[in-house]
Amino acid sequence: MILYHDICGEQAQTVIPLVQTRKGLFDMKIRSFIDAARNGLPAPVPTSQILYNQAIIDGINKSAKLGHEVEIVIPEI
Repeated sequence: MILYHDICGEQAQTVIPLVQTRKGLFDMKIRSFIDAARNGLPAPVPTSQILYNQAIIDGINKSAKLGHEVEIVIPEI
């Protein structure tokens, strides 16, 4: 994953290695959600944070497609 950002007004890139796990990070996230639903536990990500998380993920996708830093707008709840 590449993080695009500014350093002193100049565009910079930081390579962030992805975490490798035996099962895979996506599988672990899905499993934690299913476990919470089955056992009546709180969701792994509180509902108040889901909107924020999605706005950030959308911004990361847009930045990756455009190849530069983008502004992320967090919607009002």
